[in-house]
Amino acid sequence: MSDGLGFPMLATSALTQAIGFLYRRAEVVLDHRAARRTSAAPLPAEQLPDVVVGDPGDALGFDLTGVTDDLAERLESMVDVLGMYAENERLVDSQDERLRRVLGRTRALLEVVYGRRITFVGEDRPASGMRIVNKAGDVHGISRALKARRVSSQASVDVEHTAQVVHRGAEMTSVEIDDLL
Repeated sequence: MSDGLGFPMLATSALTQAIGFLYRRAEVVLDHRAARRTSAAPLPAEQLPDVVVGDPGDALGFDLTGVTDDLAERLESMVDVLGMYAENERLVDSQDERLRRVLGRTRALLEVVYGRRITFVGEDRPASGMRIVNKAGDVHGISRALKARRVSSQASVDVEHTAQVVHRGAEMTSVEIDDLL
């Protein structure tokens, strides 16, 4: 979802918001994994910073079973570095390449965890939103990547739907929406 290293050049105030957002999201993932909870108590309402473009989803909107030991370990190392910046805003410098690499890697890990893009102001990429990947070998019946009854016109969904072979009489539909709001 991200190259893991790329992160946009942002003004210091926007960069501080991005750090806080990614840091908090990473902490939520790690906290819930450490507690080994499959259903979590609701978090206080999250105020999305202005620097986030689109809908990055709910902070608890991830599958805990997908947070492997390796992913958690990598995320913990990113949180250790980001914590220093989150707690000492005067250290934030938009020219800091190390910080931008850590932010890019943290975002890439969180995009895997949440299955969603996380996009910030000024980036040349689709807005934050859901990402669906459906790869099939042989399709004999019906293969759909996304079927929805009602979807907001503001929704951002990236669908990758591929098959090696779609057999005669089979159907492959990437997106089927009944009502666009």
